[in-house]
Amino acid sequence: MAQSAALQLKELIDRSKKILITTKKQYSGDGLASCLAFYLTLKKLNKNAEVVIDDFNLPENYKFLPGAKEIQPTVKKAKKFIINLDISQTGIESLNYDIQGQNLRIHLSPSRGVFTPEDLRFETSEFAYDLILIIDTPELESLGKLYDWHRDLFYRLPVVNLDHNLSNEQYGHLNIVEITASSGAEIIYRLLDKWPVKIIDSAIATCLLTGLIDKTRSFKTSNVSPEVLKIAGDLINLGANRKEIVTQLYQTKTIPMLKIWGKVLSRLEYDPRLKAVWSKLDLHDFTESHASEKDLLGVTSELIALNPLAEIIILFYQASVNQTKVIMHCPGLINALSLSRQFAPQGDKRSVAFVLDETLDQAETTVLGALPKAIIS
Repeated sequence: MAQSAALQLKELIDRSKKILITTKKQYSGDGLASCLAFYLTLKKLNKNAEVVIDDFNLPENYKFLPGAKEIQPTVKKAKKFIINLDISQTGIESLNYDIQGQNLRIHLSPSRGVFTPEDLRFETSEFAYDLILIIDTPELESLGKLYDWHRDLFYRLPVVNLDHNLSNEQYGHLNIVEITASSGAEIIYRLLDKWPVKIIDSAIATCLLTGLIDKTRSFKTSNVSPEVLKIAGDLINLGANRKEIVTQLYQTKTIPMLKIWGKVLSRLEYDPRLKAVWSKLDLHDFTESHASEKDLLGVTSELIALNPLAEIIILFYQASVNQTKVIMHCPGLINALSLSRQFAPQGDKRSVAFVLDETLDQAETTVLGALPKAIIS
C-alpha cells in the first residue's frame, strides 16, 4: 500500500467534522467488523462519526463486537428543509400545523397585516456529514436504500472507497482498492499502522481480527499469506480477543441451525458446465429440524467456502407448498442481478433473493433452465 493513500485518508479525516461509515446491505462479517474498527478509531480521534447499514439488525454472534450496538439501520437526518418567513413587517401571533393525508399544513397568524408569497423562502441546510467511508462494497447500488434515498450525499460529499474485491467500480474520490488483500480488515490495519500515531487498541484490534477471521474462514482460504498471519499475530499482541472471536463466530450455532445446514450440505448438486452449486429445502426439513428462515444466515457463505471453484451458489427453500424462495450468490465476476433479472430480484451484483410462485421442484427447473441463456446473453 502506498504511503500516500494512508496520508490522504488521514488528511480527509482531519478536515472532517462528521463522518458516515457504511458497508453493503448484504454485509459480510468482515465489512461489519471493519466499519466498527474505523468507528472506534474516529472516536479516539474525537471525531463525530456514525455507522449506518441499510435495514441493519444486529446478529447474535456479532453482539460481542465493541461498538456494535451503535450501528443504525437508516440515516436519521441527512439534511434539513428550512422554511424561512420574513416577519419584520407583520410579527407573528401564532403557529400550528396539522396533517391531512400525505400533506403537512402549517398555519401562521400575523400580529398585523398579512403575509405575502414574497415573504416566504425555502432552503436546505448543509449535509449532516462531510465525509463518507465505504468498506467492502464493490458498487454504490449494493448499499440499498442508503444510496437510493440519499444519492445527493454520495454525489456531493467526498467518498473514500476501501475494498479488496476485483469487481470494485472505483466510485470513490479516494479509492483504496487492493485486490491482493485478504479482507477489508487487512487494508484498514495497514492504513492505521502507517499513521503517525499508534492508535490501535484492544477494541479496534478485536474488530480487525474478527474481520480477518471471518473473511478467511479462520485462515483456511487460499489468499492467506504470511503477511496476513503476521497481521493476525500483531493484532493479538495489541489485545485482540481471539478466543471470544472464535467462540462467537464458530461455536455458537444452535442445534436447529446445525441440523438445517446439514440437510443443505447433504443435498448439494453441482453442474461443472455452469460452475453452479445448489441445494434445496422443503417445508418438512424446517419442521423436522425445528429451524426457521433466520437459521439459514451464513449457510451460503459456507457453500462458497466449501466450493471455491463455483461461480454460482443457489439455495432453494419452500415458503409454502406453491411458493419457493431463492437465494443466489455470485462470488466472482458474474453479476447476480443480471443473471436473475427475469425473476425481479432484490439485492446487489454479488447476492440476490427472489420469490417464485412455484413448487420447489418447479422453481429448481425454472431457475437452472434460465442460467445458460442468462450467461450467454
